[in-house]
Amino acid sequence: MGAFAELALSLARDLHGAALAAEEPEAKVRLADACHRMGRGLRQTLALHERLERSAERAAREDAGFVVEQQKARRTRRKTQVKATIARLVWSEYEPADDDAEDVLERLDKVLDAEAELDGFEDEPVETQIARICRLIGYELPPLDPAARTPAPPEAAFHSSA
Repeated sequence: MGAFAELALSLARDLHGAALAAEEPEAKVRLADACHRMGRGLRQTLALHERLERSAERAAREDAGFVVEQQKARRTRRKTQVKATIARLVWSEYEPADDDAEDVLERLDKVLDAEAELDGFEDEPVETQIARICRLIGYELPPLDPAARTPAPPEAAFHSSA
């Protein structure tokens, strides 16, 4: 864009000089009009260029905001998934009025809030997160169901294989 502006300015100067040097009034008017059109075209071109730059910057900001919002949504979904899974496991082991379960779930909330702030939280495999967070809150996971690669639901222990 700068090169075009320089060329247009150079041409406008030449037109201006030619208009000043012109002897006949018709030639002077014609050259002055050409200089005016050249200047107007250059101003419009520069204004359009500036508007396009602002538009591109705004789009980039909006794209960045969209990416951040998407990441926050993924993080929130993952946090909800991990919390629901661990809470379900805890409540399957404790009685509803058991204070130990409430203590474990309070620790879960604190640890999960801190974990969710770490970069890549939503990208880590959920099974790995659940196991690590359970260790951090002092909760021992039930044995893994090898077929599902997740903790076996407590009711599975009551089903017979007959």
